[in-house]
Amino acid sequence: MSLKLFSVKTKTLLLLYILSNQSFAQNTQCAFTEVLQIEAQSGMRIREKPDATAKAIGGVPYKFKIEACAETFGKATFEGIEGNWRLVRYKNTIGYMWDGLSVLVSSYKPQVTQQKFTVESQPQTAQDDYRITEASASSTAVSQAPTIVSSQQTSTKPNTSPFTEVKLITESYPYCRDITAIDRTLYYYAVMVEDEYYVIKPIDLTIELRKNSPKNKLHFDIKPSEGDGSLFIIGLPTPFKNWKKIRNNDYVLTQYNRKLTPGVRLELYASEPGNSLGNIKIMAAGTVKSYNHDCPVVENYKLLVELMLNEKEVFDVSKQISHPGACGVPDLFWFGDLNQDGYTDFILVGEYPKYTAFTLFFSQPDNPQRFKKVSEWVVEDCD
Repeated sequence: MSLKLFSVKTKTLLLLYILSNQSFAQNTQCAFTEVLQIEAQSGMRIREKPDATAKAIGGVPYKFKIEACAETFGKATFEGIEGNWRLVRYKNTIGYMWDGLSVLVSSYKPQVTQQKFTVESQPQTAQDDYRITEASASSTAVSQAPTIVSSQQTSTKPNTSPFTEVKLITESYPYCRDITAIDRTLYYYAVMVEDEYYVIKPIDLTIELRKNSPKNKLHFDIKPSEGDGSLFIIGLPTPFKNWKKIRNNDYVLTQYNRKLTPGVRLELYASEPGNSLGNIKIMAAGTVKSYNHDCPVVENYKLLVELMLNEKEVFDVSKQISHPGACGVPDLFWFGDLNQDGYTDFILVGEYPKYTAFTLFFSQPDNPQRFKKVSEWVVEDCD
């Protein structure tokens, strides 16, 4: 091949590369006019480009909301589910996400002036878009061995009911609060989804220090040492083996409004839907005076739980909620018989601009205080 012909081909390829990148850059100019809610149990990945093999630059947990452009950037089908690639924004991350496992929550008119956004790369490798909790192939852990909390350790706790002391945590990528608050002596169990049920499995909890932690700050990844992503994790003072399966209740949370605004009334079951003494009703009371952006302005808010024992009883758990969310109204994150007493337990979540707080309530049918807050878990936005 002559040098002249080689030069022409090189220039042609370079021109095509420049044009393709200009086209990609132009596609990032759109207005975020829609709000989507993630319905994948393991969350969704945000990618650098509208391609499943593109570099992952962030993730969105299950049931969390993101902003999206109405414009689509190509169709894709995964595991028989059709969807489109969308430009999305979640906190400080802007990139592309497949929308096949999300639902439209709201939409609004675009602003007159559109902004141009840059998709920034982060040191992560591509993973399945609906499994954001799987460990990356190029781990961000330091070279020394990570801290592993073994589920087979010898407990120094007294031999009492394993549910007298419980800690709730979630997988975190990253976690930037004080890790010394995580009790290493507990036995940890992950709540995972298998087909139509939630199953609870013993795990070894891994806490890995990130290499790329900011200066004067320590960021950690908290996750099971192996296995698929969990919905959440609980720690108990003594081992427990006889876990009952709990029917997957995701359809309840997607069919109805999980934000507990006044007027919302949901029937929650312990293990299976249908009439049962272990079922409860959760009801939100109060007056919505107006709306401030997406937040209801509520007066005299109460969160009530109805339980049928010898007779119908109603309990106000409002004062036990320390983190109701920026709007002052919590969301229902999960429910089921977690403490294995035949009655329904539940987890609330409060979202704030800089952190997210989870609150676990246990049923106590033999205690005058029928429902008690037993654990809180706060995950900060580490950006």
